[in-house]
Amino acid sequence: MRRTICLALLLWPGGAATGEPLAAPPHRPVFQKGMSFAHGYSPQNNLLSPVSQTALEHLRQKVHVEWIALNPFSYQRTASDPSLYFGGDPPDAHLVHAIEQAHALGLQVMLKPHIWLQQKDDDAWRGRIGMNNEPDWRLWFENYERFILHYARIAEREQVDIFCIGVELARTMKEREQDWRALIDRIRQVYHGPITYAANWWGEYDEIHIWDALDYVGINAFFPLSETGAPDLETLRVGARRVADEVELLQLTTHRPVIFTEVGYKSVRGATVTPWEWPRRIEPAVDLELQSRAYQAVLEVMWQRPWFYGMYWWKWHSHTDHGGPRDGDFTPRGKPAERTLSQWYQHTPTGAEHR
Repeated sequence: MRRTICLALLLWPGGAATGEPLAAPPHRPVFQKGMSFAHGYSPQNNLLSPVSQTALEHLRQKVHVEWIALNPFSYQRTASDPSLYFGGDPPDAHLVHAIEQAHALGLQVMLKPHIWLQQKDDDAWRGRIGMNNEPDWRLWFENYERFILHYARIAEREQVDIFCIGVELARTMKEREQDWRALIDRIRQVYHGPITYAANWWGEYDEIHIWDALDYVGINAFFPLSETGAPDLETLRVGARRVADEVELLQLTTHRPVIFTEVGYKSVRGATVTPWEWPRRIEPAVDLELQSRAYQAVLEVMWQRPWFYGMYWWKWHSHTDHGGPRDGDFTPRGKPAERTLSQWYQHTPTGAEHR
């Protein structure tokens, strides 16, 4: 799978106000009709298993997905622990096999390493990761560099089509920007394709200043679309337009194409009010049509924005026992949202910048 073409300069949306060309990312942006592909752990359900191949084939042939995101993990015990442990989730051989399978099916691949925070309390979110002293900050970045460069080397060797350098590490981004810039330079020495970062929708994506060093603005876009639990389609369209308008303000200052590195809604009542909530102690009633309407609203609105270059829906499992009409989780598999997505993914985006 060949990567996108390198360009030195490009007239980018937002430059029309001054009439002058703006510095562009080094890779021509490509629209990404994506899905996050979640691996299992049992011998019958992992990235080496036949069911994983079947799931990828279904995504490509039936849902018309063109890109998948694969998500290897490193583990960190607490938000202030500088130690990271990685290498087995999934094993490298499984990950490489999935990349090769995806490319053989005509799918392009985002490799998107995550930190899984093992801390079990209300502060257990990777966005709060931060150290208490300078030696620990240096150690954390040394360990994170070892982690991310490991996967950058795999991405380069396997010709992965886009590499995500981190996920929702808000505090580190805000407090240690220069450390991140130095790390991005080292990543680019290893991996020569386009790179992005998956910023959280709240309290991060429009508060960090690293986007000029990257090729895409990446947002984990779990924005609320409604204030009520059972909104109609027009209400959801209004919510999606509000989100698009907010994101456009950032795009006009960064002059970078935008992708939703994650976006999704559970198939339960109220999913568009707090789409980021997972898991819940008590699940609301299953509402398959609400999930489908939310997909429809987001696709309708974002499809038309010229600076928007795609999304990765959260999520599709490597095993086919997930989803279906009684399932209230994020996956669209076997639900009306799958049909909605399949219909949209058969069409070309209408934004003026897309080719």
